[in-house]
Amino acid sequence: MVQREQLPEDQRRFYDAVKAIRRRPISGPFITLMNSSPDLTARYAHLGHYFHARGQADESILSVRVRTLIALILSRALDCVYEWSGWVNWALEAGVPQETVDAIRERRTPPNPTPEDALVMDFCAQLMTGSHRLNDATYQAALDHFGVQGVVELATTLGYFAMIAYPLNAFEITLSAEQVRMRKPIDLSLPI
Repeated sequence: MVQREQLPEDQRRFYDAVKAIRRRPISGPFITLMNSSPDLTARYAHLGHYFHARGQADESILSVRVRTLIALILSRALDCVYEWSGWVNWALEAGVPQETVDAIRERRTPPNPTPEDALVMDFCAQLMTGSHRLNDATYQAALDHFGVQGVVELATTLGYFAMIAYPLNAFEITLSAEQVRMRKPIDLSLPI
């Protein structure tokens, strides 16, 4: 963990920006990124705020429920325990059913998904597997349901969570004891 005082004077503003954007201590992928470039870290944090914001003016047009579902799908696909742990409670609070969360955790098809959840899961699955392309039917269904901006944000949200997962996995970042205490007492583990 890079401390603010360890940075050159001209880079401390990026450290301050990350703390201000995230409104909490530097943690998770930001620990790793700060060792690369405080400027890069601030850019990650700013982009992350767009996807993480809940009820703030600069958030994605996608609902919190959709964004949290995407976070779970991607974090499970990449076995990113930190990201899963960070988003599972938010997904449940946003209305993702426990049975859907459990199915994603266990790599099963969720039973009785809503039409929107089924579309999001299909959209993500097609981009993460096989040719990494959407078939025409899924693309059209997403376009009809979410509109052009929504389809762009679906794909970008999936990419954002992958961008976060890779540094977390590469450096095996785990939740701190304080972060675990802040979460509701549920099983945060992923069978890998």
